[in-house]
Amino acid sequence: MVDEQKPFITIDDVQISVEDLPEEAQGIFGRIQRLNQKKATLALDMEEIDASLNFFSGRIIAIVNAD
Repeated sequence: MVDEQKPFITIDDVQISVEDLPEEAQGIFGRIQRLNQKKATLALDMEEIDASLNFFSGRIIAIVNAD
């Protein structure tokens, strides 16, 4: 059987299981998790955008230099 780690938050160097938090704090924790996921997704999107910009900038340079 796999031991599943329950989500927790660390407050003042103490790990508190999310299920032990008051209901309002559990809702806030859920929002924090969703926002962290969105932040990670946006960071990956930015990497892809930067790579695309570099590629297309390089293509323009190659086209201009070929003439």
